[in-house]
Amino acid sequence: MKDIVIKELDTLLKLMDIDAQYTLDIEEVSGVSYIKIGFEGENLGYLIGGHGKHLDSLQFVLSMILRKHYKEEDQYRVVLDVCGYRKERDDKLEKFAMQKADDARILGEPVDLPPMKASDRRVVHLTLQVFDDIKTESIGEDRDRHIRIIPLTESEIGVDIDTPESEEESEE
Repeated sequence: MKDIVIKELDTLLKLMDIDAQYTLDIEEVSGVSYIKIGFEGENLGYLIGGHGKHLDSLQFVLSMILRKHYKEEDQYRVVLDVCGYRKERDDKLEKFAMQKADDARILGEPVDLPPMKASDRRVVHLTLQVFDDIKTESIGEDRDRHIRIIPLTESEIGVDIDTPESEEESEE
């Protein structure tokens, strides 16, 4: 797999007249191969583009190129990063999700996040799935698709709260 990724990425970069060094790491998690490519160097902002649009596009194009080499049932995800941009963005998104989860808990009602692209929604879902007292769901269509963070009631969590008996009843 690694050789194919290197060959296709080098060809793509050459066609785009991009001269940049990168690292490649392939990680298996739950049957999914994560192909992580990190670019490092000076003046690589053009690879990121406005709000990461170039980075997302390059990631998408590379995914489509690799698709011709693998069977449809092969599970893989391409993750590109430039000078830690995506990592920093994901960290900010995780922090935002945690704040909104706290808001949902405090208010006791669902909190809707703004519309997000699929990769950002995935970061939020993964960040918040470790908590038993909230759940997340994606709702909406296309560009309006967003996450709703829903606080769970004590009965939904599975917590039984027995009311303490009064002292008189316990003495009988």
